[in-house]
Amino acid sequence: MPEGFAITVVGAGVVGCALALELAREGEEVVVLEMNPGVSRGENQSSRNSGVIHAGLYYDQETRPLKAALCVKGNRILYRFCERYGVPALRTGKLVVATNREECSTLDRYLGRALENNVPVRMLNREQVREYEPRVRAEAALLLPSSGIVDPAALVHKLYALASSAGAQFVSETEVVGISSLTEGLEVKVRYRDGAEGSFSTGRLVNSAGLYCDRVARMVDPASPYRVDPLRGEAMKFYRTRRPELSMSGMNVYPTPRKVITDQGVYFTVGVHLTPTLDTDLQGNFSLGPVVTVGPLNRQARSRGDFGGGFQPVREFHKQVCGFFPGLREEDLEPHQAGIQSRLVANPDWVFEFSPADPRCLNLLGIDSPGLTGALAIARWVRTTMLG
Repeated sequence: MPEGFAITVVGAGVVGCALALELAREGEEVVVLEMNPGVSRGENQSSRNSGVIHAGLYYDQETRPLKAALCVKGNRILYRFCERYGVPALRTGKLVVATNREECSTLDRYLGRALENNVPVRMLNREQVREYEPRVRAEAALLLPSSGIVDPAALVHKLYALASSAGAQFVSETEVVGISSLTEGLEVKVRYRDGAEGSFSTGRLVNSAGLYCDRVARMVDPASPYRVDPLRGEAMKFYRTRRPELSMSGMNVYPTPRKVITDQGVYFTVGVHLTPTLDTDLQGNFSLGPVVTVGPLNRQARSRGDFGGGFQPVREFHKQVCGFFPGLREEDLEPHQAGIQSRLVANPDWVFEFSPADPRCLNLLGIDSPGLTGALAIARWVRTTMLG
């Protein structure tokens, strides 16, 4: 590794790769450090999620202004990027369904939020819901036409390839173990796969380390108050072509958000939802696939690397969705995947800040959902903030 770089990005997930591309295209000398074996193949948020392109419905401007703004902006940028570079993505639309009077009242509140966030939205009655998804049972629903799905791994890989072509350097299997302030920049200490350690200098550093962002922040500022509370989300799957009762036209179908009270505070969850998936052939052509995922069903992660088995019972997944998708049986479901979000303790929004201990370090903290949707908008925000 060379002795120094102008800008170092820690983390080669979707945000890190998008940022590397944005900065490299501006002519900046950029190196991206990734602790996993390879970009888009590691155990991280970017490779283990439902691949939903969010519309921007869920985020109020008072408590989650960054999510509210950058999700809506990122949605538009992401579709254009995928179309230009052939990344598998479909604008499927989303139904957020209400099955009783209380949920209908909640939908009214979220309708107002969507309008406030400039999200395209329309309220549907029971008959109109059936026109979009005949197998879905609901009294009413919000239709969000700008929602969709994307292949997360393909997106990250394309960002990586474009950033590399633009001059960004990627170094995998390299863990950041220390950061110290120098007169002319920062010293970054790293540990390689074989256990050997080294160091180099960098003018500026962007911490986009995902699940480990709080640890990297404390390397610069031991007094940093932010803590990641890793949230494990488990998903099952079924095949929509297996039985007529499972047939779906291919929309995202979500329940009405509900309030959850935990030791960490009160928040609203988007709930366990139905998400279509994409199939890509050898020629790179993509289309809607037969698999539909059911999740995430969340629980506290045992660790930041808790990606393995040990799923919650199938009946728990079934119980969450059978009210609005009654054709589904428990025996239709099988394990799909588990992912972990880097949710911050007591912070519903993302936190973007220059480190108080050294403003040459920019921390991007707690980028959980909708980080995939907002990644390209986040990268533009960082580029503008750092470079003007």
